Amino acid sequence: MGDSAGTNPRREAATLFGYRVAVAITVLTVLTFALALTALPDKVPYPFTDDVIAAQWPGDYYWLFPAMVLMLLFVALVAAVHEYAPDLRKIYGLLALCIAVIAAAVLLINYYIQAVVMPTSLQKGQLDGWSIFTQYNPHGIFIALEELGYLLMTLVFLCLAPIFSSGTRLERAIRWLFLGSFATAVASLAAVLALRGMDREDVFEIIIISIVWLTLIAAGILLALLFRRGTPRA
Repeated sequence: MGDSAGTNPRREAATLFGYRVAVAITVLTVLTFALALTALPDKVPYPFTDDVIAAQWPGDYYWLFPAMVLMLLFVALVAAVHEYAPDLRKIYGLLALCIAVIAAAVLLINYYIQAVVMPTSLQKGQLDGWSIFTQYNPHGIFIALEELGYLLMTLVFLCLAPIFSSGTRLERAIRWLFLGSFATAVASLAAVLALRGMDREDVFEIIIISIVWLTLIAAGILLALLFRRGTPRA
């Protein structure tokens, strides 16, 4: 059965879904960012089992929970953009969605282990492997997986950029936001590697998280406006 009066129920449902997700991702990113800023851990020496770490529990872990939800919303937002894309550019949305799933999986696993496994291990004195997994180790697996996950998210932004090509001011703003985010991430990584080499500790991690979260806040607002308009795409 065809759509009546030129309407497209599937597109209308997708834009409504996209609008709600875009609003939610903006609010949740602001909340996660705020919690993360209040939970910056003190520098402690190896093997990162100092009493100050135990004293900072659970405050240093609160931000991990909204961050996990944020990863799911990120995938949902990319799915909405993929549905919004014109047919000739859906391949970019599909590629972005595939990479988004990988990025979200990396960060979800990383955050879940950190929030559920690590505090209990410290409390019970079960410290085998603690130092390599804890978020307090600037050379540990947690930091490395964050770098990987958020770099992949900037690659998602790059893949999404060609979708917004209609020439409207709003779409141009979204396209340049995504391109700028990816370019800034690559330039930041190159600069940190040039200045510090592989011994970069958590410097790049902080930079890449800030880039991605600020991009999500701005993109959430812009995409909410775009989806609210529900502009038909060819």
